[in-house]
Amino acid sequence: MPRTSKRGIKLYNHAHAFHEIGFLLEGDCDWHMGGKRERLHAGELLLVPAGVTHYEKTAGRARARIGWIGFDFTDGYADVPALLRTPLSAGDYASEFHRLLDVVCAEQQGDAPGHAERAECALREILILLCRLSPAGTLGKTRGATKTLRAPRLMHSAALTLSGNLAQPMRIRDLAHYHSLSASHFALLFRKHQGETPRQFLQNARLARAKMLLMEGGLTVKEIASACGYVDAAHFCHAFKAATKLTPKMFRKTKAPK
Repeated sequence: MPRTSKRGIKLYNHAHAFHEIGFLLEGDCDWHMGGKRERLHAGELLLVPAGVTHYEKTAGRARARIGWIGFDFTDGYADVPALLRTPLSAGDYASEFHRLLDVVCAEQQGDAPGHAERAECALREILILLCRLSPAGTLGKTRGATKTLRAPRLMHSAALTLSGNLAQPMRIRDLAHYHSLSASHFALLFRKHQGETPRQFLQNARLARAKMLLMEGGLTVKEIASACGYVDAAHFCHAFKAATKLTPKMFRKTKAPK
């Protein structure tokens, strides 16, 4: 249920036989829990375990709007992970928490078929998302670390995309956009994790593929040029000779199986 804490309000110290999730929708609020004070800002959440005394307080002229949910899936304080007992940043899930909170509130107050089951499903989604959140104040650092860990995987995926689509007129900037990166940042990350620029990687992949097809001997030079993404046979021959000092036909003669 959402509620508004008026200016300077202090709720009495109390405890529940159930767990409670408090989601600060607007403003700032102090949450006194188990003898400790936790300051929450808009977009942050706190889980109060069952049996723990607590109260919320807004000081001076401050106002706050709070959404809260009480539930009882497990018994005992020890069942609540330590991380969930500290303020958590909703981050990218803020709108999703708002939506799920509205679902729980509406279904608990309604009487449509399956209303209790739908409210419980929404609550379970909330609990799953809680386990994905970062402690308040560390969201930027966590995001940076996550991006650092993801970069090698993203660049490996980009390399596979390039090498697996040699015949397609793929542009590097389109691939960068697909990975939600600018062309310059994408090129920087690609070189860092793949050892060469995207264009160098693509050129080397095309040449490697062309060499294999030339040695197999089943396609003409024109067909190989098309299969490897070159504009035409002339462009392919020029690029191939610049890289190998041999024309495609000369390479085929020297490298083809006897």
